Amino acid sequence: MFQIDRTIDVTQHTHTPSHTHTHSHTHTHTHSRQGQTTAAGRTGKAGKAVKSGNTVKSARFGKTENAWSDVVKNRVPRAATSRAERIWPGGVIPYIIGGNFTGSQRAMFKQAMRHWEKLTCVTFIEKTEEESYIVFTYRPCGCCSYVGRRGNGPQAISIGKNCDKFGIVVHELGHVIGFWHEHTRPDRDDHVTIIRDNIQPGQEYNFLKMEPGEVNSLGEPYDFDSIMHYARNTFSRGMFLDTILPSRDENGIRPAIGQRTRLSKGDISQARKLYRCPACGETLQESTGNFSSPGYPNGYPSYTHCVWRVSVTPGEKIVLNFTTMDLYKSSLCWYDYIEVRDGYWRKAPLLGRFCGDQVPEGLVSAESRMWIEFRSSSNWVGKGFTAVYEAVCGGEILKDQGQIQSPNYPDDYRPSKDCVWRITVSEGYNVGLSFQAFEIERHDSCAYDYLEVRDGPAESSPLIGRFCGYDRPEDVRSTSHSLWMKFVSDGTVNKAGFAANFFKEEDECSKPDNGGCEQRCVNTLGSFKCACDPGYELALDKKSCEAACGGLLSKLNGTISTPGWPKEYPPNKNCVWQVVAPTQYRISMQFESFELEGNEVCKYDFVEVRSGLSSDSKLHGKYCGTEVPEVITSQYNNMRIEFKSDNTVSKKGFKAHFFSGEASLEGPLFLIVGCGVGYLSLSLSLSLSLSVSVSVSLSFPLSLSVSLSLCLFLSLSVSLSLSLFLSLTLSVSLSLSLSLTLSVSLSLSLSLSVSLSLCLSHSLCVCVCTPYPLLSLFCPVLPPSDRPALCHERVFVFESCHDAKRPRPRNNDNAPATSGRVRGNPMT
Repeated sequence: MFQIDRTIDVTQHTHTPSHTHTHSHTHTHTHSRQGQTTAAGRTGKAGKAVKSGNTVKSARFGKTENAWSDVVKNRVPRAATSRAERIWPGGVIPYIIGGNFTGSQRAMFKQAMRHWEKLTCVTFIEKTEEESYIVFTYRPCGCCSYVGRRGNGPQAISIGKNCDKFGIVVHELGHVIGFWHEHTRPDRDDHVTIIRDNIQPGQEYNFLKMEPGEVNSLGEPYDFDSIMHYARNTFSRGMFLDTILPSRDENGIRPAIGQRTRLSKGDISQARKLYRCPACGETLQESTGNFSSPGYPNGYPSYTHCVWRVSVTPGEKIVLNFTTMDLYKSSLCWYDYIEVRDGYWRKAPLLGRFCGDQVPEGLVSAESRMWIEFRSSSNWVGKGFTAVYEAVCGGEILKDQGQIQSPNYPDDYRPSKDCVWRITVSEGYNVGLSFQAFEIERHDSCAYDYLEVRDGPAESSPLIGRFCGYDRPEDVRSTSHSLWMKFVSDGTVNKAGFAANFFKEEDECSKPDNGGCEQRCVNTLGSFKCACDPGYELALDKKSCEAACGGLLSKLNGTISTPGWPKEYPPNKNCVWQVVAPTQYRISMQFESFELEGNEVCKYDFVEVRSGLSSDSKLHGKYCGTEVPEVITSQYNNMRIEFKSDNTVSKKGFKAHFFSGEASLEGPLFLIVGCGVGYLSLSLSLSLSLSVSVSVSLSFPLSLSVSLSLCLFLSLSVSLSLSLFLSLTLSVSLSLSLSLTLSVSLSLSLSLSVSLSLCLSHSLCVCVCTPYPLLSLFCPVLPPSDRPALCHERVFVFESCHDAKRPRPRNNDNAPATSGRVRGNPMT
């Protein structure tokens, strides 16, 4: 269906509200009205944003949600206009994929674009010099897109969280092409019923119906199967409550709605009508194929127009051969003819125009697309023609920028391929190569499938690298204006392959003006960027610097917090605090409050704490979510705290206190004041011994002997080991002996001994780390075999300062050691 825009153009009248669309968790659109348009029907020329996502924050990317809702509540009539310029000229849609997407996401975007290309006559191309183009990005709106061509620069197609699915991207591209939602067609009440009582409060505007003058359905019937249709429970109060109820068909069955799998027949037919696709011809995307004129060999009809578009993988070329040719012959092939063009559309460079019965020579494209157009205008009937094509990889590439992909990308590459590319850019530049995706069969030495890159124009040039596996290689920069690449696959395992961009490279930061940067210039592959010193951030011009969050803090104690605390922190912030204390001091960080957008890997918003001042120094932790981190103590006399937020969900942020001291006691047992190459062990020994002995002896002739002995020993010593042993022994001995001497000797002996023994033993180690070179001494640890059997003992194992680890307690029952530091009340 054809949408006639009755909305003020947001690119010129930003003060006039209109509408937009947003998606729910079921990947369907809703509408908003901040300078955009409401969804209605499926096809439109309006250049307004169609929004989708979990939370609508902004209608024009930057307003608040409250401002958005205020506009939604105050709907105004739309102006009636019809604007053909909202259709993309020639069906050609240039695009850029933002750098924040993964390789798999990029591949999926391309698959979705190829899906539209395969079934219609629209064409998606990498942007070069085009003024109007789409940008795959991630905006606060979540999943959203302008409908049709807005013109005058880039327009966003936002693929937000939970929306990076094939069907969702196909749906979003439908808005780019010019489709609105099917359920907002003017004739929708004849086909579906909107159950308003089941719609979530505040989402009713997503189900508004367009006026008849706003939509032209191009004669297509209502399409329940359209990929642009809402599901039955979109924006429902409950999972099993319908918001849209399709009418029953002649068999009494309610059609399914809301599929997100592929274009429906109605979607395809409507898009072909919208862009006036030729009646015959097709888009050929396989590596080999053939085609022929309609009716071959029985003759083609007069006044026929056919277009075949061959599109293979970037980095491949197309070899086209006509096998038969029988067309009406005229001067300059004026009436019936075949035109072959080296590119994606009818304005591409002409490779040849043919008619008559002479079979042309083979044709080779310069790049990965070819346009073949057939027209007949005479009443003379010939057999027609047949042609075959084949994609070949590799070859000479003489241009300053382009794309190279493995054969058949983004699908799995084909077996037994051997492709060699020689890239040459303008003199005086280097070749930059940046990988967007990479997945090649893994092997330790890349013996099976691999990509080889060499610094120069030949196979004998210095090797830069031989790559395989799933890790994306680092960016490559040649030392000359040439680069040599070779891709090899064997006959077994095939993977998704690789996608890379090449371009001419120069170092802008080496220029006298420092790249135009006020403070620091950072050269990047293919470009450069300005940066600021700690405590500053880039201004809107992206070159000058202004005071910002973060900075250098040399106080012994203080407080830091996210920007705007205790309100929500702003999006796209990057704050770095560098805390520096005197030598011998250590810094502790304690969070008072903590609330960041978070998931398991802290992918979106997070705070990092490091010992040291650089971005690659020792990492203590990367934190997000709502759980307050534990107290963190630096290993050195400095600490780096970095906070980053993305451009979507914002939270309250954090507030933290830092304090410094010469020594920090964590728990009652440990004193750690520094770190060097070894340990100094300080030990204290106290020994107390008490011995009492009583002896009574009675014998005949009568003799009584009583002896009492008392011994007390106390010693205190300081040494390189700590041993505390307390022993108290009380011994009482009573001996009675009776002796009678006769002529016969009789001896009677009675002995009674009572012994009480109490053993208390504890071994304690206190290690002091110093910054001075010392012998690597460790605290003595009493082995379990040497411990008194009646005594229990807790010993602590200290690891070396060189490993920058804290002591770990270990129990004599072999329980696992606790992690990190020993917990305790921090003291200074």
